[in-house]
Amino acid sequence: MFSLLPAAMLAASAHLQGPTSKIGINAPKLVVLISVDQFRGDYVERFFPYFLPARSGGKLGGFKFLMETGAHFRNAMHNHLPTATGPGHATLMSGSEPAYDGIVNNDWFDRATGKSTYCVDDASVQVVGGTGTGPSMSPRNLIVTTVGDELKMATNGRSKVVGVAIKDRAAILMAGHAADTVIWYQPASGSWVTSSWYAPSHQLPGWVQALDATRPVDKFAGKVWEPLLSNDAYDLSRKSPFEKASSNAKTFSHPMDASPGSALYSGMATSQYGNEVTFAAVERAIDAEKLGQHDVPDVLVVNLSTNDYVGHRYGPNSPEVMDITVRTDRLLSDLLNHLQQVVPGGIDNVAMVLTGDHGVNPIPEESNDVYKTGAVRGVEAGALSAVSKALNAKFGEGKWILGGELFEQNLYLNRELAVEKGLKMADVEQVAADAAASAPGIFGAFTRTQIMNNGLPSFPFRDRILNGFNTRRGGDVMVLQAPGNLFEGGSGTDHGAVWDYDAHVPILIRARGIKPGNYLNRVYTSGIAPTLCRLLGIESPSGNVGVPLVDTIGR
Repeated sequence: MFSLLPAAMLAASAHLQGPTSKIGINAPKLVVLISVDQFRGDYVERFFPYFLPARSGGKLGGFKFLMETGAHFRNAMHNHLPTATGPGHATLMSGSEPAYDGIVNNDWFDRATGKSTYCVDDASVQVVGGTGTGPSMSPRNLIVTTVGDELKMATNGRSKVVGVAIKDRAAILMAGHAADTVIWYQPASGSWVTSSWYAPSHQLPGWVQALDATRPVDKFAGKVWEPLLSNDAYDLSRKSPFEKASSNAKTFSHPMDASPGSALYSGMATSQYGNEVTFAAVERAIDAEKLGQHDVPDVLVVNLSTNDYVGHRYGPNSPEVMDITVRTDRLLSDLLNHLQQVVPGGIDNVAMVLTGDHGVNPIPEESNDVYKTGAVRGVEAGALSAVSKALNAKFGEGKWILGGELFEQNLYLNRELAVEKGLKMADVEQVAADAAASAPGIFGAFTRTQIMNNGLPSFPFRDRILNGFNTRRGGDVMVLQAPGNLFEGGSGTDHGAVWDYDAHVPILIRARGIKPGNYLNRVYTSGIAPTLCRLLGIESPSGNVGVPLVDTIGR
């Protein structure tokens, strides 16, 4: 026989659980996912001594607060190729992989148009805000739903979904199709903008207009990014071989342009000021949209694009990367304390996730010249040359490589030319793969036919290749660079490879029902979305292939 709990016990239970929601079993009031761009898994451990305390003087810290009061998955990986911004962010809130969600790279070759396509390009929409001109963006190319989309459907559109990032592709691919407000930064104007996909009235939300009117970037004119910590704190870091020594006693010194304009608006993002602008917009969004203050849960997704720009230029072992990580900790602390104040029930009523969209390769010259690893850059050119020579020699002259480049690992071959010559594509693919694999700095190359017919070798990273291959948008050959090598030339460093240094990211999750602690079992970033959906009490996104990060979620 069932019995009812006394009213006093019910009231006490409700008090312990915090304010209730109209959806789910004790669902959080707000889900916040922060993706720190190019946030390799070792950063939160390497720089741990320099982070704020978990709690001090009644204030919450940043990384340490999440690490010590939440679950820290130290062996988390992206399980796809390429390990790039577009694919990584598509996975985080969809639980899907490029093979299924369609985001096979930041750019891919579109056979229908004969041109390169950017992952969030959409010619059917218009820029809203800023200059009102330029490339227009939407989530149209993402062919699966996100956590935000599913929450919108489960609450009849009542939940708020908001995305903020300097990078358009990061904000869009995490927020999804049905989001209320998604904004990104336009360097041409120094303003936050969106597109008519999210603003069909062709008007920015009032709070974004008001924020842009304050010209938030202009105040950084003439400022100088210099180390937050004392010089000796950076003793374990190493200046990029492409950077000049500081002209003063500081470990580094990077001045911003002296006056407002395009140089300041674009250069600001590769400095501490990029994250300051982003966090300021995030807090404005929380207050203006009243996120976490409704009778159904809301979702906020944030990307810290600046960390990626800094990492590309200076490398993962640089004082700049250490500094931007420590500064991120301080800004994260401010955000957590703001959420503690404005969300009913405080931070315990927020499901907080922090992770990265990919890792990063050390600068090859640093790895080779200093540590003698043999790493080199610019291996793409040799692979393309080898493929062209082999195909011309075997099958006759022709424009065999579409787009004239590798799109990360994807090599697109001219199928129409093969038909004209009466060739089997499997034969063309194999000649191209063999040639690419023979080039210096290349680990191996695998054909579309191999992948489609379960012919890949049993590498430990085999699933990353399979999860990166999309039957419609993928190439004809997937070319893998050898460990430590970069496809591109130039300076600085890059990411995108199959190896763990590009796949390894931290996952920190703090939510009611998730047991705190250190977790060393291998998990994948595709597990974040279904975990959040279990917390919210809703179905996983349509293309989800992820497994929840924990076996049980307490109530």
